[in-house]
Amino acid sequence: MFVKKNLIAVAALATLAVSAQAQSSVTLYGNVDAALAYTKVKQGGASESVNSVESSILTESFFGLKGQEDLGGGLKAVFKLESFIDADTGSTGTSNFWGKNAYVGLAGDFGTVALGNQESLFKLQGNAFNPFGASSLLSTTNVLFTGLTGLGGSWQNTVGYTSANLSGLTLSAQHSAKEGAKATATNYNGNATAVAANYVAGPLAASLVYGDVRSTTASATDTRQRAYLLGASYDFGVVKAFAQYGQDKVEVKNEAGSDKAKFYQLGAVVPVSQAGSVHASFGQTKVEGFKTHQFSLAYNHALSKRTGVYAGVTYIKDDILGRLIAEEEEAAYAGKTKTTAVAVGLRHAF
Repeated sequence: MFVKKNLIAVAALATLAVSAQAQSSVTLYGNVDAALAYTKVKQGGASESVNSVESSILTESFFGLKGQEDLGGGLKAVFKLESFIDADTGSTGTSNFWGKNAYVGLAGDFGTVALGNQESLFKLQGNAFNPFGASSLLSTTNVLFTGLTGLGGSWQNTVGYTSANLSGLTLSAQHSAKEGAKATATNYNGNATAVAANYVAGPLAASLVYGDVRSTTASATDTRQRAYLLGASYDFGVVKAFAQYGQDKVEVKNEAGSDKAKFYQLGAVVPVSQAGSVHASFGQTKVEGFKTHQFSLAYNHALSKRTGVYAGVTYIKDDILGRLIAEEEEAAYAGKTKTTAVAVGLRHAF
C-alpha cells in the first residue's frame, strides 16, 4: 500500500511538472555581428584612417531572455531581459547591463502592458522602415536622426502599451516617469511620452511616432524635444522600397527660439538571388540651413537561416556636428567632415 501511494504521488507531481512546463516557457536568443572595418575621415586639409574590428555593423549584437506564463482566461505574464554586446571587446556597450530591455508585463486580448526599461518607439519605428534596421554604421536613420537627436535609445522607468492587431493597425504608447525630477527655474521635469501607430496591409506598411521628450532617465534637464517620425515601405517583390521623414524641435529653457532638425531617408532592398540581397539608403538631416547626408550600400548573403556574411560601404558628409562642437568649444570651425567606411563581416543569430 505504501509503495502504491508513493507511485501515485510521483505520477501526480510529474503531471503537474509537465503541465507547468506546457504553460510557461523561457527562451535564450540573440545575435552576434562582427566585422573588419576601414575608416577614413577628412576635415579641412587633414585626414586620418583606422583599421579596426567592429561590432553591430549590419545587425545589432545582443543577447536576451524572454518568457511567458499562461495565467488562464487568455491572460499571460511576459518578461524580457536584453543586453547589448560589443563583440569586438566583449563589453555590454552601455553602463547598464540590461540596457536594451528589462521589463515584465501582462498580455491578453487587450494588448500588452509592460513596466521597466524599454526600447523607445522612435528606435523601433526607425529600424522598421530603413533597409539597414538597427545597424550602428550603415543605417542613415540611426546616424542622422535617432542617433543625432538622442531619440533612438531605451527609456528607463517606463510604462508601455501595445494594442492587439486591429485589422492591420497597431497602436502603442510609452511614458517614462519623472520620479521626483520636478521642473525648476532652469530645468524641465524629467519625463518623456511617445505614441505611435503602425499599419500593415499586404505589401504596404506605414507608421507614425510622436514624442514629447525631456529626459528618459528621471533626471531634470534644460532641454525639451518634440519630434515625430513618419515611415513607409512597399514590397514590390523585385524590390522593397523604404521612405522616412522626421522633424525634431529642440527648446532650451530660458533661451529664446528653438532649433529644428529635418530628416528624410530613401532606401531599398533588392533580392539578387535566393540567398543574397543588395541594400541601399540615402539620408539627409538639415539644421538651420546646414546639411549632413549619408549614403550606404551593402550586400548581404545568407549562409543558412541563422548565419550570413556581408560587405558594406558608407559615405557621410557632415556639416552639422562639426559646427556644434566648434561652437561649444569656442573653437574655429575646420570645415565639413567627410567619412568613408568599408566593412566586411559575419553575423549569427541564435
